[in-house]
Amino acid sequence: MKSRLIFVVLTLLARVSHAQPTPRADAWDDVYHSGRGEITIYWYTSRPFIYQDRDGDMRGIEVEIMESFKAYLQKAYKIDLTIHWVKAQSFVDTYRTVRDQARNGTFGASVFSITPERQREVAFTPPYMSDISVLISSYDVPIVRTAPEFDAAFGNLKAITIEGTTYERDLHLIRDQRKLDFQIEYIPSSENILRAIEKQTGAFGFIDLPIYLAEFSRNASVRVKRQNVFPIKREGYSFIYPKNSDWQSPTEEYFLSSAFKADIEGITGRYIDTDVYRFLENLYMHSGNREVLLLTKEKEIQNRDLLGKSEVIRRETSVRNFLIVAIVIFLIFLVVIYQMYRIRTKTAMILVEQKRQIESQRLDIESRKTELEKRNQKLMDLNEEKNHLIKVLAHDLRTPIGHIDGLAHLIQMEDRNLTPTQIDLLDKIKDAASRLNQMISKILDIDAIESSRVNLKAEPVDMADQVKQIVTGFEKEAAKKSISLTYGISDEPLVVRTDALYLTQIVENLVSNAIKFSPAGKTVNVSLSSDNGHVQLCVRDQGPGFTESDKKKLFRKFQRLSAQPTGNEHSTGLGLSIVKRYTDLMKGEVWCESEPGKGAAFYVRLKRDPVTD
Repeated sequence: MKSRLIFVVLTLLARVSHAQPTPRADAWDDVYHSGRGEITIYWYTSRPFIYQDRDGDMRGIEVEIMESFKAYLQKAYKIDLTIHWVKAQSFVDTYRTVRDQARNGTFGASVFSITPERQREVAFTPPYMSDISVLISSYDVPIVRTAPEFDAAFGNLKAITIEGTTYERDLHLIRDQRKLDFQIEYIPSSENILRAIEKQTGAFGFIDLPIYLAEFSRNASVRVKRQNVFPIKREGYSFIYPKNSDWQSPTEEYFLSSAFKADIEGITGRYIDTDVYRFLENLYMHSGNREVLLLTKEKEIQNRDLLGKSEVIRRETSVRNFLIVAIVIFLIFLVVIYQMYRIRTKTAMILVEQKRQIESQRLDIESRKTELEKRNQKLMDLNEEKNHLIKVLAHDLRTPIGHIDGLAHLIQMEDRNLTPTQIDLLDKIKDAASRLNQMISKILDIDAIESSRVNLKAEPVDMADQVKQIVTGFEKEAAKKSISLTYGISDEPLVVRTDALYLTQIVENLVSNAIKFSPAGKTVNVSLSSDNGHVQLCVRDQGPGFTESDKKKLFRKFQRLSAQPTGNEHSTGLGLSIVKRYTDLMKGEVWCESEPGKGAAFYVRLKRDPVTD
């Protein structure tokens, strides 16, 4: 039965070995001559020296040392070295696997301390870091300073360790030498002894000083105590390899080289505080009282931790104060938003009401607009009918007025002996007929303009010559009122491009009005000037002038103004409106400058004809 069971176990082991082939490991001699090769490193977790991160990548001080060793071989010997990392089952398994290997190119890494017992079984590289172990205890255990105090306090406590380590060996040694009876509890080699002791009461154990100081530096309030007894100094931490390996030469060359000394502080500084690493190296070399140095360092770390915590408290206080201020501001902001919401709601209600009122007003306005449009249309119809009636009346009046004027002329032409009174009556009849004809012409002119039936015949007109003829024609009319009619007109042609007939009517209306509204014995002056490509006509009188209210109505038709004709002349209220309409048709300008009691000056400005000039 036993032989069958052994056969099954051996068969399973053979299958496992076949399924997972051992990684290749080359001898140094072969690697040196071929320029390439492979080594296998068996390892087990020991943070921060060697471990895998969450992505499964190798990390730690020992990993970077071996990567640096690989780079050293490449630089010194042009050797391309491949490293295989194989995780063992435990710390002990790592050690035993390397110890039992007969192949070159095999190494072990898990913070191995150099001891005489191990040196008889495996070979060690030169140490890369100082190795000092210290005794720590849970926080409830008092600190002791002498061996008798230790015996009294620790005799019945529980020791925590990892199987196969120097920690275990040192505990057995103390228990045997001090003849104590404390229990030893083993934890998996993947766990941290410091954390295991921290979680228990009445517990103690050995731990590497670098690990203790690294943890203490990260958190000075860690719940363990370092005891002041039994510190143990060894040769240092190192990698292990089989006794028969030929890799002693390159490893010793690297670990003793200046390149390693230049690399090691930077490597350890990425995992352990550089200050802690330097302290460990100095402590290891110090031959005096190491306990005083350790206490000083712990005090320094505690003070630094207190400063750090004070800074954290200060920052937290600042953050808390900021949050309080932020909350107060937020509350004020909420109150403001609430008030704004109330105001906005109230405003919205007001706007809704205003909108309703506006809509009601809009409907009312539309109703009124419709009514006004109807009235406007009715007025337009009435105006059209009125205009038609005026035209008919004006044309119908021309015939009898023409007959009256003709009969008056016929009577005067006949050789009759008329008395002065009769002659005067005939003159008055002719004047009345003439005025009636002028009134009818103006009425028809206004109607033509408003009906857009005016056809402007633009042609070059010498304005100087035409104005001079018109002024000359008004001399007799001015003489009847003893008005001096003067004019300042250049002999130089002043040519504009316009309609000669409409220009004549503009000038005649302005000169006629000036004479009509000027008192006897006054002067009416007509002048022409030219500047900047324009010709400007000015008709100036010494009449009563116009108020500001009058000037706003001057060029509207059928307007009655404050100024009245001075010789009982008749005024239709159409003359200036005709002037304005004709000037606009000619794309010119017309305006009046006047003050009450100081007469008036009417200006007409037309553009000169550039072709003729």
